[in-house]
Amino acid sequence: MEKKEPSLFKRLLWLWVFLLSPIVGITGLFLLVSSDVFGPLPTFEELASPVSNLASEVYTADQQLLGKYYRENRSSINYEDISPWVSIALVSTEDERYYGHTGIDFWALPRVIAGVLMGTTSKGGGSTITQQLAKMLFHDRPQGKLQRVLQKFKEWVIAVRLERHYTKQEIIAMYLNRFDFIHTAVGIKSASQIYFNTTADSLSILESATLVGMAKNPVLYDPLRKPENALMRRNVVLGQMLRNEQISEEVCDSLRAQPIDLKFQSVGHAEGMAPHFREIMRRQLGKMFNEKDPNTDQYILRKPDGSGYDIYRDGLKVYTTIDSRLQRYAEKAVSTHLKNLQKDFWRDIKRNKNPPFHNTMRDHEVESIIQSAIRRTSKYAVLTGKECANCGRRGDFVSQIERNDSSLFVCRASDCHHEELVPEPDSILPQFYKPEKMTVFSWAGDIDTVLSFVDFIKYQKSILQTGMMSMDPHTGFIKAWVGGIDYKHFAYDHVQQGKRQVGSTFKPFVYGLAMQEGMSPCKKVPNIKYTFYKGEYGLLKDWTPQNSDGEYGYDVTLKYGLANSMNTITAWLFKQFSPQAVINFAKRLGIESKIAPVPALCLGIADVSVYEMVGAYSTFANKGIWTEPIFISRIEDKDGNVILEIVPETREAMSEQLAYTMIDMLKGVVDAVRGGPEGKKTGSGMRLRSQMSDERPYQGIYTPVAGKTGTTQNNSDGWFIGITPDLVTGVWVGAEDRGVHFRTTYYGQGANMALPVWAYYMKDVYKDESLKISKEDFEAPEGQLGVELDCSKYTETISNFRDDEFNQ
Repeated sequence: MEKKEPSLFKRLLWLWVFLLSPIVGITGLFLLVSSDVFGPLPTFEELASPVSNLASEVYTADQQLLGKYYRENRSSINYEDISPWVSIALVSTEDERYYGHTGIDFWALPRVIAGVLMGTTSKGGGSTITQQLAKMLFHDRPQGKLQRVLQKFKEWVIAVRLERHYTKQEIIAMYLNRFDFIHTAVGIKSASQIYFNTTADSLSILESATLVGMAKNPVLYDPLRKPENALMRRNVVLGQMLRNEQISEEVCDSLRAQPIDLKFQSVGHAEGMAPHFREIMRRQLGKMFNEKDPNTDQYILRKPDGSGYDIYRDGLKVYTTIDSRLQRYAEKAVSTHLKNLQKDFWRDIKRNKNPPFHNTMRDHEVESIIQSAIRRTSKYAVLTGKECANCGRRGDFVSQIERNDSSLFVCRASDCHHEELVPEPDSILPQFYKPEKMTVFSWAGDIDTVLSFVDFIKYQKSILQTGMMSMDPHTGFIKAWVGGIDYKHFAYDHVQQGKRQVGSTFKPFVYGLAMQEGMSPCKKVPNIKYTFYKGEYGLLKDWTPQNSDGEYGYDVTLKYGLANSMNTITAWLFKQFSPQAVINFAKRLGIESKIAPVPALCLGIADVSVYEMVGAYSTFANKGIWTEPIFISRIEDKDGNVILEIVPETREAMSEQLAYTMIDMLKGVVDAVRGGPEGKKTGSGMRLRSQMSDERPYQGIYTPVAGKTGTTQNNSDGWFIGITPDLVTGVWVGAEDRGVHFRTTYYGQGANMALPVWAYYMKDVYKDESLKISKEDFEAPEGQLGVELDCSKYTETISNFRDDEFNQ
């Protein structure tokens, strides 16, 4: 029987079925995906506000970005804050029909579907900008064709929803804020800073084209690591801008001929200004945000939903009291002086039998220091099974097992499981005596060298360290904070974290108590040796303080005694009161460190931080009002809402008259006071007033200054705290270990170690008129002071003048 041909109607019907089936299938799958049948889709809030990944930014008082805390270095900005060339380049290159579609480019759809099914999709690859933004929400790479198809449909659904709820400009901003430009540059704001040291709104055509070129593949077109690829890709972007009539052919040719002018800024905690300060503040913020009300168990600082803030994810803005100009001047002053002082130090200590340690240190003491340093290393922790060599985890993560007659250290972390043979106990310490490649600090820049770890320890301990803090005595605002010479090599903070003997900088507390109890600055005291006898305040034997210059046998005023830091005069004053009375006076000025009530306190044996000492001295400049030193003024959430404003604590620590009396006496340290057996004018800090010279370029400061030098036993610590009407600044200089120090007081005194740092700093501060730091004298209290400050009225005028200074 002859087969019947299908009718024309059936042919057309099957043709329509064939043509419409893919469309119906795609539409059905689209509807199923949009109904969350294949899993929930990200919300719009997650797209618009990626709160879990926003870096918190730290700003100075003069609105300069000081640093960031982040898991991802991401900071969101608005479309208006991005250079228009970025969006022009992006649309021209990634999505030419961007302004004409609603999230899906149907002209490119067949190519995209084919790519998905074949598994050859790449970033961009036919996807619209909106789809690429949607794709950023999916962190797991899909496995298999089915998963790739489902993910692509999810991207389409999200893209369509985005287009309905946001403007084209908002979508571009979201895309640019989320794109990872690598090298810790997440988002266009970070990328602008890191690659070109500029802001997003200032990006040029070439800079915009370079960054947009990375959108195709940031690793392949990395301008830092692969500049040739990046240049080629940038020129492709320029060609696309020409094709879309955004630039002329003449401009395009001119731009293509130019190289990539990269100004790469490495971003890390060790880079930038005030790294020690930022680390101290990070810890402080962590404590603040983790603090809970003991009654309700709720966070004291909390979000509207009751959860706590996360400085690494919540996009907070922390406004500090630091002034970027003062911070730069402080860091410059430290660098200028210490790189020269370090040369003097090395010349001095090389004569020691076991440099850098002083000859007074016994061999077993030196060995103890070295062994202690070894045991604090990560290498020692790995060798002894306290740390995983692979992932760095410590504690219970590492355990020791036996397998096939071998002992192994095994990491139990789920993502590690690293195994390491247990070394023989006798083989551990010798490894630290073997030379190996390492990088060490120098003032000329890092040096790659070969050293044993023991020699490395000795080298590190031969480097002089410093702590410096400058604050406004009236507001309590800390304006500059230098916690060390180089954070990468020496992360320990010497402003607040470290405490060292304060030496003669403690003496103003003794004198302040004496003035409070009615003594006069012009009271004369015999310069003779005063003894604290066995049993007095728990002494096991007699103790007699000595003057550093070894001179005795004449009367001096208290003002002269303080100006020249005479130990005998301070000892006499101390004997008039109890140690506890002096301690109580110091505590009223903000000294919180534990201080032993012993006679040697009169010479400053107490360990106190620079932070505390500067705060205490600020009381003198603030008319007797102690103001708590603070470094955070306010904190805002990512939307600009103020969540915390900090007001410093204040209290009246002494009368205004007493504060001014102490200022006048401390001015004598710098201006010098006439006295002594020959009636010469001297002061431990008077070199500031000497004419500037090639040897001492920091000299020649003639504005009103009060201050105090400090030198500790064996010259281990050098101090200077300088007071001006608007700034109180403290500087400590010394080695990490107290057994490493200058051999003589000529070099080791505070006037040589620390005072020059203060002087370099203040010279730059005074030159910068934008800071408006007063050069006027200290304001005297109204009415009668109640005490005579001009001691010349009680002494014979002697004409000779000695232009030098005593030690200390």
